[in-house]
Amino acid sequence: MFGKRDIPVPPQTPVRPAAAERAQILGGGLVQIIVTSLMPFTYYIFLNQLALPQEDIESFSLSIEAPGNDNGQQIVRATLARYVRNVAGERILQHYELFPCTIELVALGRRLQITCSHPDSLDGLWISLGLKEDGSTAEVSGARALRLLITEGILDAKLTWEDGEVEDLLPQ
Repeated sequence: MFGKRDIPVPPQTPVRPAAAERAQILGGGLVQIIVTSLMPFTYYIFLNQLALPQEDIESFSLSIEAPGNDNGQQIVRATLARYVRNVAGERILQHYELFPCTIELVALGRRLQITCSHPDSLDGLWISLGLKEDGSTAEVSGARALRLLITEGILDAKLTWEDGEVEDLLPQ
């Protein structure tokens, strides 16, 4: 043997990120929409933890469409149209594309969750409905399209299945 004697090195445990770091909301983050009343139409939109005043919201729309017979392209968009003040103090309308993010809608005793990790792509897209007694959700598979619109006085959500059947997710 030459040199120093080999001294066994105890195996090191991998460095684990702090739980508080793992709990952070990163990227586009989390969009929460909670509808509390239809008459008068009252809802709350949160971008991460920031509450947006309802009077500043023109609309929220979501459109997911898989390529099909009548549509040759896919659409994966979530858009928030919101009034902001420009440098002159005027109220102007701006549109914000929200994906990638997770969108959660709670309205009329129903829950919808859409996670999109790649904008304009069906890859990394998950849709789940409801909340079961055990805390789990119903994963959606076999859907062709999902549309959601929230604007003054309008709350509409439709799911289209591969066979063409259209269901209202928020019957009123």
